[in-house]
Amino acid sequence: MQVTKPGLTTLSDALDIAFAEVPVMTTAEERPISACYGAILRQDVVAQVFVPSVDNSAMDGYALRHADLAAIEGPVSVTGVSLAGHPFAGTLPWGAAVRIATGAAIPDGADCVIIQENVAANADETVIEIDADVIARTRLHQNIRWQGEDIKAGAPVLQAGSILRPQDIAIAAGQGFGSLSVARPLKVAVFSTGDELAIPGHPLPPGGIYDSNRFAMIGMLRSIGCEVTDLGLLADDFDVLQGALADAVQSHDVIMTSGGVSVGKADLLKPVVESLGEITAWKLAIKPGKPLLRGKIEDCLVIGLPGNPVSVLVSGLLYVLPLLRHAMGASHSQLSPTRIPVRAGFEFKRGTGRREWLRARLMQNDDGEFEAVAFPSTSSGMLSSMVWAEGLIELPENCGQVSKGDQVLYLPLQGLQ
Repeated sequence: MQVTKPGLTTLSDALDIAFAEVPVMTTAEERPISACYGAILRQDVVAQVFVPSVDNSAMDGYALRHADLAAIEGPVSVTGVSLAGHPFAGTLPWGAAVRIATGAAIPDGADCVIIQENVAANADETVIEIDADVIARTRLHQNIRWQGEDIKAGAPVLQAGSILRPQDIAIAAGQGFGSLSVARPLKVAVFSTGDELAIPGHPLPPGGIYDSNRFAMIGMLRSIGCEVTDLGLLADDFDVLQGALADAVQSHDVIMTSGGVSVGKADLLKPVVESLGEITAWKLAIKPGKPLLRGKIEDCLVIGLPGNPVSVLVSGLLYVLPLLRHAMGASHSQLSPTRIPVRAGFEFKRGTGRREWLRARLMQNDDGEFEAVAFPSTSSGMLSSMVWAEGLIELPENCGQVSKGDQVLYLPLQGLQ
């Protein structure tokens, strides 16, 4: 395990440890496919049918026997029609053609399709004429899609642990599945602590600030399908926090909080968790978000995030969401964020020892090339920077400075949610 400073664990090590210590916490449930978007698949999906189900036409046109083409010297009779869902009955006669629509079954005996734009048909499409150059260019099996060309029956099409995207749902539906086995959503209780916090919509007391962290946490949790119970604001009081956690563990898989995880006099979450259960991890070598707590009370996972809003969002996206998806059975290959190498359009100096993320976006420079531009402040209290940002620049633990033109890693925010 790599530790960059005494008592601080790298993010990658912290996640590996958490993945090893936190089990899959939810059971599987059968759910209609229309309710599976974003859910985590818990059972492999194996193809039930061939796609395409039959050899079919890739274009609107005329199905012919390729061996007949060399002998064509005049009009060709059209002996029938093949439409999607309404195939031509019988075998294609020698020297004839069948009018065919895109997706329609290839008639028995036909082995190529000439598109309609390359033939001349009479008014009722019973006769066509084909130019010699078209005949010369027509290949055996032209414009034919073969049975099973896309998917073969019996082949795996989706793997357990996949986070289901619209295209995944579509392929399951295309295989005739009306429901899928997916993870039951985690039940997560959320609250914020801090006597300085006020509820949005209520008067703001002198020196107070409105609670925004709770809404960031709720949004992140709902983005991965969790069922969230909002416990609101809790006072910086040991007994109040202890009672709230003791109640929440009875009906929730996870408790997630913000604030009260550092070492100040009013930072009570750590001793409260220790009074009811145990602390399993504390403090990461990351910036923002160092004072991050993971604990356990009975079978309930407890996650305590820092109080600064940018720290909540960054540590939530990079640590909490992967961990909770793991707890719902997601494949670990799906939990690593997308990192895109880009050129830096900024200068930055810093100390070493912690992995750091700068709020950033991609912008075109004077040469028309995209480069990463960092927000001018690194303060973890500036929530507006996360609204401005479209991604994060990741600086490794041993990075001392960034110069314009250096290659850096860009993590799109959209890929983290």
